[in-house]
Amino acid sequence: MKYRQYISYSLLAISGFFLLCTVFATDISLVNGVVTGKVHWFHLSMLFLATCSLLAAVLTRPAKQFAFSMADGLVLVLATIVALTYNWQLNPEPEKMLFGGQLVVLWFLLRFIFTGWPQLRLFFLTTIVVTGLVEAVLGMRQLHGFEGSNHSLFRLTGDFYNPGPYSGYLALVLPVCLWMILRQTKMYLYYLAWGTLLAIIVVLPAGMSRTAWIAAALSCAWVYWEQRIGWKKTKTYIYEFKTLTIVSSVLVLISVAGALTGIFLLKKDSANGRLLLWKITEQAIMEQPWTGTGLGGFPAAYAETQAQYFASGKASETEMMVAGCPEYGFNEFLQIGLEQGLVGLMVFVLLLGYSLFRGVKNRQAGAAGGILALMVFSLASYPLQLPEFWVVLVVLMGIANTTISIDTPPTPSREGKKILSVAVIGGMAVCCGWIFWQQKGYYQGYKKWNTLKMLYNSKAYEAAADGYEELVPLMGHKPELLFEAAQCLSKTERFAEANHLLERAMKLSGDPMIHYMVAKNEQELGNYQKAENLLLHAIEILPERIYPYYLLTKLYSETTFFQEDKFIKAADAVLTKEPKVESTAIREMRTEVKKMLKNIRENRN
Repeated sequence: MKYRQYISYSLLAISGFFLLCTVFATDISLVNGVVTGKVHWFHLSMLFLATCSLLAAVLTRPAKQFAFSMADGLVLVLATIVALTYNWQLNPEPEKMLFGGQLVVLWFLLRFIFTGWPQLRLFFLTTIVVTGLVEAVLGMRQLHGFEGSNHSLFRLTGDFYNPGPYSGYLALVLPVCLWMILRQTKMYLYYLAWGTLLAIIVVLPAGMSRTAWIAAALSCAWVYWEQRIGWKKTKTYIYEFKTLTIVSSVLVLISVAGALTGIFLLKKDSANGRLLLWKITEQAIMEQPWTGTGLGGFPAAYAETQAQYFASGKASETEMMVAGCPEYGFNEFLQIGLEQGLVGLMVFVLLLGYSLFRGVKNRQAGAAGGILALMVFSLASYPLQLPEFWVVLVVLMGIANTTISIDTPPTPSREGKKILSVAVIGGMAVCCGWIFWQQKGYYQGYKKWNTLKMLYNSKAYEAAADGYEELVPLMGHKPELLFEAAQCLSKTERFAEANHLLERAMKLSGDPMIHYMVAKNEQELGNYQKAENLLLHAIEILPERIYPYYLLTKLYSETTFFQEDKFIKAADAVLTKEPKVESTAIREMRTEVKKMLKNIRENRN
């Protein structure tokens, strides 16, 4: 019987290790392999975890039977809200829906594992610490030029695409390390945690992520307070030293305000951009507060709301200068509020809050600290748009929500419960396998897209066009692919077919470049008025971009659509607007517009 227990522990530990290695997965054979590689690794590791869980359920009797809790109910309610609010007709994020379904399976598998084999909680936390150590060491090697990064503009990315999410992941691991240092009596874990903590502290400042710094500081302070001080000592201190407490609180507040001001001024334009982003997102939420846009609805909804805001004339010069059309909200709570509505947001916040509460009650302050760090980081970044953060969050919440107590000895009724457990785990394994099979098609799609992208980048548009058209039915939820396919069609003068693809892309993305391309195609087709409307709307989205004014000058210079007053106004914008970044393209546009102005004046004379 004992060897069966060892086999079960080994299977669950190995599969859990592979699951948490999602952060390292990168596949250069796929488009955006830094992210898509992790998604496909996650699906594969889930299949492995589900199989091992089923074998463990068959081989041994868990120490305690799984009992449905409030957190389980909140997970199911949140999943239901996501399914109900999703735009099934447009189907903007089929891969994220599969990923979400896999996360629900992961949640219940982990609840089964941590309830039945509670010792594995420490193993999973240790594995998270190990991933943080590996990432910190990789970051150091990148900073010193021993490893290449995943972004041409940044030396430090770890196994991420840029320093932002990388720093956020390290900030998430840091409170787990601190908890392990404060709690662990096992020396190898103690030294592992110290080594990881010091490595992260060394590399974290180089990431220049202000949000990660704040998340790390707050979560570590909370873990230390929870483990070493607590409410009782805090209350006693406040009652005994009231004056000192007030003075200390004021000094702390002043210090925090000064630190936040310094952090704001460190990247002022970036901070102003975030403030505008959150302001527009809040306005978008108020337009459909209960139903939401559905998963994947953020980019298009944000662009339309921003266009309305700028068209109203209420925007400041600073807001127009820092405006962009991001793919994410840089505040996960606001993005969830926009996509899943206020009810979905409340359920999500309640789930996180309840997990923090249970983490403290179950003496798992390390897991709770990791959740807190992720919550703080989510206030000004986009961690939940990346698969590895979801994996770690679900693991931490699973640990925090597991209550350990002495169970009653086995009884005949327990045999019936074991059969039920095996049946339920078997059902989840089948569900996991089905999701994996569905995702497999997308894996092949990303590989084919990567090949087509090589043809696209080498400007072999005619050779790539047919391949893109074949891929659209499968990958038509990716606006980048639709844009590339449409570009190939436009270059081969199939303008109407190109715009058919771009019309769908406009529903999926807020990128005004799509509007520019549609307008150019409509101009080629002779639909000048439609082209003008598209460009004017694109200008409402991002008023300070010079390129749409340049396209307007070319449109108004058309012989059958010539409008001198509008042409001069658009030309003036091209020549006088201050660009965000001076470039060769802007200089070339201005040179061409000057020639066009000169020709018009000569023709007039």
